[in-house]
Amino acid sequence: MLLSLLVILLILPSLGQTFAVSSVTIETSQETYQYGDYFLMMVNVSEITGNDAYIYITNPVERKSLLLQLPIFQEYTEVPARSPFAADDWKTGTYTLEVEYSGAESSVQFTILDTGKIGIPSWIKDLAKMWINEPFVTDKDFARAIGYLIEQEIIKIPYTEPGEETVSYIPEWVKNSAGWWIEGKISDTEFAMTLQYLVKTGIITVNLSRI
Repeated sequence: MLLSLLVILLILPSLGQTFAVSSVTIETSQETYQYGDYFLMMVNVSEITGNDAYIYITNPVERKSLLLQLPIFQEYTEVPARSPFAADDWKTGTYTLEVEYSGAESSVQFTILDTGKIGIPSWIKDLAKMWINEPFVTDKDFARAIGYLIEQEIIKIPYTEPGEETVSYIPEWVKNSAGWWIEGKISDTEFAMTLQYLVKTGIITVNLSRI
């Protein structure tokens, strides 16, 4: 009898571990974001099971989709966004993130507000890189492309009318500014001020009725 009791006491802890359900939590670096802010998501699990975490997002009109299938190699995982929130990619409102991992679930919400802060889509950095590094992309090509993107409100800048000062070429400091923006040394808002200068001096021409 004593031997049986001892065996049961030895087996019970391992049974508890076998049937224990893994826990998972998901958090965001902020509850509220503006255009131009960078998003950071954190996933924390109680144990590594070898399964992937599935992260779903529900947008402000309640449309749900799979955002990310995340391999889990450690208990705490940070997932930073490669580009900031921009108006053409993200609408204002409240979003819900849900994570599923080894039978466990968790959710968190965050809100995007339009406070006038500028967010430029990250793919435009590729255009700026080509203009800086490729000789076949001229200043005129770059100015024409940026002007079109401003008219289409893919790039948003403060309302600007051409001033009395006119410039026939793009100053070298503008390329320096573009390079700093590509490297993340200046913000989208600061680079938008550079583009605003190009509009004001007539280097970039836009249809003012559209912006």
